[in-house]
Amino acid sequence: MPSHPRILFGGASIGDDHVTQEEVLHLLQGLKELGIKEIDTARRYPAFNFGASEQLLGQAGAATLGFAIDTKVLVTSADGNGSLTPEKINESADFETPLEDQAAALDALHKAGVYNELGVSNWSEDMLIRFIAICKHHGYIQPSVYQGLYNVLCRDRETLIPVLRANGIVYNAYSPLGGGFLSGKLTSGNYDGTRFAKDNIIGKFSKLHFDKKMWHEAMNSLDETLKIANISNIEAALRWLSFHSQLGPNDGIILGASKLEYIEQNIAAIQKGPLPEDIASSMAKICVVV
Repeated sequence: MPSHPRILFGGASIGDDHVTQEEVLHLLQGLKELGIKEIDTARRYPAFNFGASEQLLGQAGAATLGFAIDTKVLVTSADGNGSLTPEKINESADFETPLEDQAAALDALHKAGVYNELGVSNWSEDMLIRFIAICKHHGYIQPSVYQGLYNVLCRDRETLIPVLRANGIVYNAYSPLGGGFLSGKLTSGNYDGTRFAKDNIIGKFSKLHFDKKMWHEAMNSLDETLKIANISNIEAALRWLSFHSQLGPNDGIILGASKLEYIEQNIAAIQKGPLPEDIASSMAKICVVV
């Protein structure tokens, strides 16, 4: 089977669905058995309990268990101490500070040993190019990771990939299932008990984006294609991103889940390998329509 991108666990559910140190340790053990060695988190995780994800990962000793922790930082002290202490973390630049000041400060923190690698998330191509130029001019540490939205329907960031390749930057793709939209449940109307349910606050934001005619038409077209091959929407989306997208083996796919069993199912889907050529081709055409 061809190699596929690295798999990272998305830690947004830690502190929400996994709320105790024991539960997090159980999750980490399961991830380790699946061969997942990286966890993506952020100071804003989970959505209604800021910082709990980082704190629980720190308490569980995720780094000492062999996991690499990537995080997005809101505010940190000068010595880098925080919820993940004493672990080193992978930093993320902010959007409010001028790029020149930002680059200088992040370089100083790197030299102080606060973090290992520099990553940016959701930056525009222009901003990233300017930031890299500043780093090269001053000899500062340059980004080695870019994190952005990428799935079979949301592919606008593909234009950025040549810039990443030219500068040795890997792409870590989040929302491989479009925030759950690619499950097809929102389009079918069968979404009780899912994130699209009326009582799910987070799901309301996803509905604002996806509950539109063009997305549902794309989803219906995808359904017709997959029914013939007896492949589920989720499996197809994951296999497409793993083997037919512009991601390479050094890039990453961030898989989040409220339960370990969902991650196990997603890994099993990816391990089925590339999609049949006609299915992959049909999915690519659907993306072009969108």
